[in-house]
Amino acid sequence: MPRWKNLLDRRGTGTHYADRLHRILGVCRDCGLLWHNERIAQRDGRTEVRRVDDIAPTERVVVTPRDEKYGLQVNPRVLKRLVTLGPQFAYALNVPDVSVEVDGNIVYVRVPRPEAEQTDTLLYQDAWDAAPDIPVGSLLLGIDEEQHQLVLELVAPTNVHAAVIGMTGSGKSTLMRTMILSAQMIGGAQVALFDPSGGFEPLSGHPSVWRGGLFRAPDACEAGLRVLAETIGRRHGGLTYVFIDEVPELVMQRPRIKDYLARLTQAGRHAGLHVVLGAQHPLARDLGPTTMRNVPVRLVGRVADRSAAYNATGRNDSGAESLRGRGDFVAVNGSQRQRFQAAMVPPSLLQEWRRRYPPRAVRLPASAAGAVSPPQVTRSGGRSLDDIPPFVVHEIRRYHARHGRLPSSNWVYRYTRSRLPTGGFGRAKAERALQAAQGSLESRIAGT
Repeated sequence: MPRWKNLLDRRGTGTHYADRLHRILGVCRDCGLLWHNERIAQRDGRTEVRRVDDIAPTERVVVTPRDEKYGLQVNPRVLKRLVTLGPQFAYALNVPDVSVEVDGNIVYVRVPRPEAEQTDTLLYQDAWDAAPDIPVGSLLLGIDEEQHQLVLELVAPTNVHAAVIGMTGSGKSTLMRTMILSAQMIGGAQVALFDPSGGFEPLSGHPSVWRGGLFRAPDACEAGLRVLAETIGRRHGGLTYVFIDEVPELVMQRPRIKDYLARLTQAGRHAGLHVVLGAQHPLARDLGPTTMRNVPVRLVGRVADRSAAYNATGRNDSGAESLRGRGDFVAVNGSQRQRFQAAMVPPSLLQEWRRRYPPRAVRLPASAAGAVSPPQVTRSGGRSLDDIPPFVVHEIRRYHARHGRLPSSNWVYRYTRSRLPTGGFGRAKAERALQAAQGSLESRIAGT
């Protein structure tokens, strides 16, 4: 499969691009957007008619691995109409689909390249060699649409944590492996790996891997994340990346993982922990909106539709629904949006890394057996009940000892709201906490 040889030279010139640009401007002219006449009154009473150009092409065409981007400088008076002309541009250019995107003060008409010309594969080494001096605290992603190396600086205050989201075939796991390998090659940080599917195994033998191996079984993943969460506040310097793939599957099998992830993402930059979550669909439903608000960076690949694109990125104009998979991603952080091609670690490099650093069995925490979640209890309606943290029951018992009665459910809500990253208990869960405290008090009285 063809691939770029020189990553920094992707601006198209020639008759092919000139012809397409001429057709694009022709559509603008036929729709009455290319220019308009402006009447100017002179002091002597005469009226002069002057032509004012509303749309002018930029100097060159930007050619990406999948698209050709024709830049237009546009008068704001015609911008609203111009962005709706995608079908007309597609008809004039004889292509299936054309999108019109606003990027700062430039409007781009994005035209897909023919399948035979598309370069789907960007090898890791090519992206790395474009600028190999990547600083500690940054991870390699791939190349952007200007064909410049794109890195994610997780130590920046506005980044901290990231989520990689994409359907099967989007390149989600490929991108995460690229980020892991770059962290190991850059050095200066530990890398904790959690993946029930085993996709991270070839990279799990490197000396920088936390506890020496890959956490794969749900019980092992829960134990490892619990230890990481418990070290918050006791860490002294150092940088640790925590890569977790298939997050919804882990949360479904071990509900406590949801609380551990909430604590890890809340810890932020001061704790030296940076979490990278991987999933096939938006994570707010699995982790809750509070946790996801602490994950500002979204690296989104192909998703099902426009609704899924909004849920994954938090923006209506992300364009994630039009991504084509196979490493075609968009990076979103607040108002910033950057489309890029993810680099792929080829099988030969994975095999070489595995030969050089053979995978080993992970060193499980000593108390791993006690960290397994209890059997999940369900209501008659089937909705799962979360376990009550022991410190909440203990505080209710202290309240009973001071006041001679149990507190109200509102008191439980106020207490848990200020101490839990996931928010306060609802009425039903507060009642269960009160019942648990009442049961422990009765058993204590019976024992005496």
